[in-house]
Amino acid sequence: MSQRIGNVGLLNLVNATEESIKGVERIENVGLVLYGKENAHLLTRLNIGNIGSSLEVPSGYRLYNGVLNLDQNYLSSIVDPVLLLVNGVVIIDRNVQPDQIQAGNLNLMVNGKVYCPAHLSGVAGSMLTKNNGAVETYHSAPPRLENGKFTLTNSFLQSVDEPLFLVVNGLLTFAQELNLDLFNEKINKLEVNGKIEIFENQEAYLYKKAASLTTCKVEVIPAGYEVLGKPLRLNARSIRRFQQKKWFTNKPVIIESDVSRETLTKAVEKIHSTSVIICHEEVEDLVYERLSLLETEVLSYENNFILIEGEEVWSNDQFLALDQPATFIVKGQLFLDDDVSEEVLRTKVSTLDILGEVVVHEKKLKGVLQNIIRLTTGTIEVEKNKEETGVTLQNVGELSL
Repeated sequence: MSQRIGNVGLLNLVNATEESIKGVERIENVGLVLYGKENAHLLTRLNIGNIGSSLEVPSGYRLYNGVLNLDQNYLSSIVDPVLLLVNGVVIIDRNVQPDQIQAGNLNLMVNGKVYCPAHLSGVAGSMLTKNNGAVETYHSAPPRLENGKFTLTNSFLQSVDEPLFLVVNGLLTFAQELNLDLFNEKINKLEVNGKIEIFENQEAYLYKKAASLTTCKVEVIPAGYEVLGKPLRLNARSIRRFQQKKWFTNKPVIIESDVSRETLTKAVEKIHSTSVIICHEEVEDLVYERLSLLETEVLSYENNFILIEGEEVWSNDQFLALDQPATFIVKGQLFLDDDVSEEVLRTKVSTLDILGEVVVHEKKLKGVLQNIIRLTTGTIEVEKNKEETGVTLQNVGELSL
């Protein structure tokens, strides 16, 4: 049976053979491919959509994933030459001496970055095979690594004993009340691979500490805006607690049909959204007036709407149970059951917005849906037979074939 695989972080083909790759029909995206000189030809035999980078691994090298810390004790303990391929980060401690590096007992291939103290900047590269891996120096303490979502707070800064080199892989946010003088004192250098969210008054301080911002996206929250960390649903009662609010969000804002024009005008002054806003058509013009970004999608509805955020399967009876035609907004996956007819789609779905995926069981239903689509940044797919699709894996961190 053939196998389809979605996303693979690391594809290891070092020990792969013709037999081991035979069952793989397609791999959509691969971050890094490792292969040996003797089986490099297998890479062309695989049907891979996109490859971030590939690396030939010489004979004798072992794979090490993650953070490799090199200190005096580790380097002193090496008797026989060690050959390592590091997929991640290498941190050389400040107690390491130049002669330990120059001894040549450790040879590295690095898919990532090497951080070394300033006094080793001239010799650190001698450990690297083929001059791969970027070398970054630090001047006080070794860099502190944070993965995922990390918020810089006053409490964190107060816990730092000496100026810090902070490296964040993921999302870095600044607390709104962050003491910027303390930030200036405690953060020596800042490196972010991913995204930074900061407030407008913090922007200048960020640029002083970040040597480069080419590996991240910076999102600046305008002064006076309140950040919405989760989707917001407003009805006639819940909206009363707001007065001339300015919102900054990357989550959906949903305005129910019972919210009047007068109430909305009093409650909301501005919306800065990189997501979608769902509202009744009666207040659609007011919503547009409050947007600060031209690209924000406003999805209006006439009678009612149905928002699909996860994975849902709808049958013919579910559509028939709707009192009135509805606007369907698909952010997740919507599967139409085998019994869903063309007629029920024409009479019960007024408009269709596809931000995710809709899966139908036959091609003619795809044609029906094309006639009622208002917005599509997603896809409509025709479901394949199980015999055709085989086994499917969506996301794999590391795969060895």
